[in-house]
Amino acid sequence: MIEIGTARAKPGMVARGFLRVGRMADASEINLPVSIASGHKPGPTVWLEACIHGDEYGGAAAIMNFMRDLDAAEISGTIIAVPVANPPSYNHRSRFSYIDGQNLNRVFPGSTGGSYSFQLAAVLREHLQKHADYILDLHSGGIGAEVPFYAIYKDNGSAAVERSRELAKLVGCDVIWRAEGGEGLGSTVTSEALRLGVPAVTIECGGGTVTPEHLRDFRKAIESFLRAVGVLSGEPERQNGYRIVSNGSFLHNREGGMFIPACKVGDFVAKGQVMGRIVDLFGNTLEEIVSPHDDAFVAALRCNCFPTHAGEIVGEAVPLQSIEMG
Repeated sequence: MIEIGTARAKPGMVARGFLRVGRMADASEINLPVSIASGHKPGPTVWLEACIHGDEYGGAAAIMNFMRDLDAAEISGTIIAVPVANPPSYNHRSRFSYIDGQNLNRVFPGSTGGSYSFQLAAVLREHLQKHADYILDLHSGGIGAEVPFYAIYKDNGSAAVERSRELAKLVGCDVIWRAEGGEGLGSTVTSEALRLGVPAVTIECGGGTVTPEHLRDFRKAIESFLRAVGVLSGEPERQNGYRIVSNGSFLHNREGGMFIPACKVGDFVAKGQVMGRIVDLFGNTLEEIVSPHDDAFVAALRCNCFPTHAGEIVGEAVPLQSIEMG
């Protein structure tokens, strides 16, 4: 039997429960929702999580739907599903924790003696280390931004990188971001997983309003990943070719106003191409946001007409590095 908090799963069943990860000032508990699906047949354990950023709901909904529909008798091994990995931020619909102002996905491995986000990261790391053979981490653009459907794997020189790279090609998308150590992602949950020797892939998809298309893409990624590692039967999705991007740049605006996109997420744009504009409330253009790279993948954009203060992230441009055959 596999047990995490109050979720206890025997072979052939899906168990649901909660893992306590702290208390509020009024002594009420902070709990992670956990579902565990345990198959009759042996196999790996996959840790499936979303909403480590509290305003990224699409992945949480996709996990909720997938686990609701799952028949544990059909799987080999175990699925541990955490649809909301950051309950305080989720409750406040925020990327950052209102308790300590931290970005949970930038504080791993965490610390039991640190501020709350560090403590939560330490709890997540403990259970990842204890249980996980693979990790699939679901993200989106959050409330104020949109991202296309693509995969990320971290290339930090660890032993689990090659398997992560292989799995990133088997989640149903044809753009893969190879994130290197210098891209500010060394303290994420997936980077920590790699340090623990656990292959890990991040999925990015959607943002703003969660659409049926976003949910279909998340579902495709979940099921294909599980097929690739042998938890579900069948063949994973493969593409004829893959566009590998790397060394991305966040784009910040200098002028505040309303953001008007001039391209779509998922486009590839030229250096100097206008990706969006900041306009004032009379419709005057105050600033043009341009791509700093040639052949740059538009990995994120602010939502159309989103109010934007000076210095915020309004887009992300990631240069094309190579094209690989499937």
